[in-house]
Amino acid sequence: MKTFLKIAAASLVFGLGASALHAADPATVAEAQAKEFRDFFYKRFPDIKPSDYIYGVYALNEDARAQFEAMNEFPPYEDAIKAGKEFYHKPLANGRSLKDCLGEPKGLRARYPFFDTETGKVRNLEADLIQCAQAYGETKFDEKSKDLKAVSAYLASESRGMKVNVTIPNEKALAAFEEGRRIWYRKTGQLNLACADCHQYHSGQRARSETLSPGIGKTAHFPVWRLKDDGLVTLNDRLFGCVRDTRAKPYKRYGNEYLNLEYFLAYIDNGLEITGPAVRK
Repeated sequence: MKTFLKIAAASLVFGLGASALHAADPATVAEAQAKEFRDFFYKRFPDIKPSDYIYGVYALNEDARAQFEAMNEFPPYEDAIKAGKEFYHKPLANGRSLKDCLGEPKGLRARYPFFDTETGKVRNLEADLIQCAQAYGETKFDEKSKDLKAVSAYLASESRGMKVNVTIPNEKALAAFEEGRRIWYRKTGQLNLACADCHQYHSGQRARSETLSPGIGKTAHFPVWRLKDDGLVTLNDRLFGCVRDTRAKPYKRYGNEYLNLEYFLAYIDNGLEITGPAVRK
């Protein structure tokens, strides 16, 4: 009986301690979860340098990495970057530009995603671009717009070499991070698959003719020029497609589910260099 009481008391103290830590220091809680996530991959792929996860699947194989480097000698997204630069600076329907709305392009991409303490929600670059453009009268500038993807590519290029640096400023931000984490591990669709099934537990293995990429580094290289699509794809496009491919009804584009998932993954990527736009199969 005494032993039972001691165990119960210890459990209560531990529970209170964890709760107090959670309330007092959200960043510490998030960092512990992020470390566990990263350590999974560091143990799974001991020969990969942590900084090389920015190359995605091309970090897993030397031959694939050589092909990737060859593709980047004449990258297919260069025209898109030029078009995105022009669109970002040009006057829109109301005479103002996206630059007037979001500011100088240098380093702008590196500030996203972030938790907006005023609205209590995660902010995403492409979602803010859409909001600005539509507020300025560009009604056709939406999630499927080539102009959006071109501007995203341009802004990514203006942050190349900078580091991902996502913060967890308060408890609400931690809740968004943890919701993103739950979505990563949540099984969906007729195939009953989670993001983690493909890009964590089976990362490095083959799915048909493709190697499954690891879960680290994903936010650092978007948008990407997908050879399969012969065009640019944003991170939101890819997350939407992954959910759809489980034969589930995808979440609303730029809804809280995708934003929180991006926030979680971007925090995991803290310290990695931004390399977008990139080329992927």
